[in-house]
Amino acid sequence: MVMERLGTASGYRNILIAGGAGFIGSNLAGYLLEQEGVERIMVIDNFVSGSRRNIEGLANDRRLSLLEMDITDPSVVEKAGRGFDLVLHLASIANPTDYETCPVETLLVNSDGSRNVIDIAGRSKARYVFFSSSEVYGNYDPIPYNNLSESLPGRIVLNQKRSPYVVGKCFGEEMAINLCARKGLKHLIIRPFNIYGPNMDLMTNYGRVIPNFCIWGLRGMPLRIHGDGRQVRSFCHIDDLVNALALLLKKDITGMSINIGYPDPTSILDLAGMVSKILGLPENFQFVERYPYEPAIRIPDITLIGNLTGWKPEVDLRSGLEDMIGWFRKIGMRKYDRITRSDG
Repeated sequence: MVMERLGTASGYRNILIAGGAGFIGSNLAGYLLEQEGVERIMVIDNFVSGSRRNIEGLANDRRLSLLEMDITDPSVVEKAGRGFDLVLHLASIANPTDYETCPVETLLVNSDGSRNVIDIAGRSKARYVFFSSSEVYGNYDPIPYNNLSESLPGRIVLNQKRSPYVVGKCFGEEMAINLCARKGLKHLIIRPFNIYGPNMDLMTNYGRVIPNFCIWGLRGMPLRIHGDGRQVRSFCHIDDLVNALALLLKKDITGMSINIGYPDPTSILDLAGMVSKILGLPENFQFVERYPYEPAIRIPDITLIGNLTGWKPEVDLRSGLEDMIGWFRKIGMRKYDRITRSDG
């Protein structure tokens, strides 16, 4: 943790987190268990992309229970039971190379899975929060470029490697809007932009540029950069996302889609240089072919959440990278012998 996480006066006592053993889900579970008044947290995960290691430190808390199953299984609704007042849906594969081997599963977890998780919320009249993605904006590179706001239409290109995830997330958003309206549920859609921090999935092949750069740097290997490294991204630390969600949960907000991210741009080349500098290494970069569908720029407009809650990110990129590198050293690099690819 690089900053103090906010407490919550939201009054949620019984919470379900689908995908609670994943990167963001496990961080939210840990945060919520620290809050007064929380009586129960149920994590549902099938560990396709989540990790048991992420919730090992929470396992001794009697308020936490684990339901190990796939949320696309219709029986999950009955097995999860009732009595929740907050339901968070974060379950999904989240890296494009896995879509090539699991495109159907990627689509189903955001379609059938979303329906089942909303049905769980409906049985308890719980508030439903769906974690979508900045990917729903598609390959949006207008000139002159403005940060991506929630009012912009998405530009989805089908029949490409990213499309199962993008289409799935778009469907999940529509399911939240329409099925929650039918059931009379309050809902919120979160669109995170490049969140990073402890508990990230380190075994992915794509799309995890910060852990990839950290791993390669710690091993003294060249940092692989796709294209010329001029792709521009924003990187938001998990503590900032947790605080953003804490503020949103305090508000009686429903029926909205909200960006969460860091509004300042960083090129992949500058990111590589920063990692090298923190590790005290000379710049050692290997330039390889650029991913063909990768947007040149993806930066969020966070005006809406700022107006609603006063939130703004506080963790600067250097501090966040130092936190990540410290986490890698703590968990031990020997656990991650599989070298991953670098993409923005």
